[in-house]
Amino acid sequence: MIVVSIANQKGGEGKTTTSLNLAWGLARRGKKTLLIDIDPQANSTGIFLNPEGLEKSMHNIFQSKAKIREVMVKTEVENLNIAPSRLTLAEAETIAAIVDAPYILRDALADLEKEIDFCVIDCPPSLSIFTINALVASNYVIIPLQAEKFSVDGILGLQQTITSIKKRINPSLEIMGALVTQLKPQTLLTKTIIPVLTKYFRIFDNSISDGVAVGESHLARKSVYEYNKSSRQAQEYEGFIEEFLNELKK
Repeated sequence: MIVVSIANQKGGEGKTTTSLNLAWGLARRGKKTLLIDIDPQANSTGIFLNPEGLEKSMHNIFQSKAKIREVMVKTEVENLNIAPSRLTLAEAETIAAIVDAPYILRDALADLEKEIDFCVIDCPPSLSIFTINALVASNYVIIPLQAEKFSVDGILGLQQTITSIKKRINPSLEIMGALVTQLKPQTLLTKTIIPVLTKYFRIFDNSISDGVAVGESHLARKSVYEYNKSSRQAQEYEGFIEEFLNELKK
């Protein structure tokens, strides 16, 4: 099982959109895929389920140390399961003081190793105990971000957290790269910021352009492929997923 965290402590960078479309795209390619939503806002969950109607969710993982198998739900998409979130997950942040707090998610995933090909984790917009759990459990991190100054300003904190976790807890953790989202390619800001970003991380060759298809797909509770497979954003996410899979072969 390959575990990938989609992380950035800044909100509005495209984490949920990237998590959803990566998980959907892998499932469409016949990969047994699990999408884990560890954001109390439960935006990924809301595409598939009503978060408030759930009997079990990621809250049970962090509060009761349940196994992922006990909370995951099969979606209508073939090969795609989701471990859902709900607002009550925020209450579980109090576990941060517990000695084994960073390992809860990794331990909860252990018995799925041979059943799932890919696990995609949609992280909250913070460097909370939930994001730390995701990084401890992951093989790779993908960082969605916009080509703007405030996105660059937040990168150092995330980079330091990843470096610390790699050094102290999870030596196999690797930053696969940053995915530029909501790209406006012809602007002076974009042309200025992209070279700056490359100083911190590898930037995926594929980027996701600014456009309405992604937002409309959320309203329709679909992936961008299902909503409009001929849209530019659908084609760009397809290109990104192929690039992601090719990186794994190296």
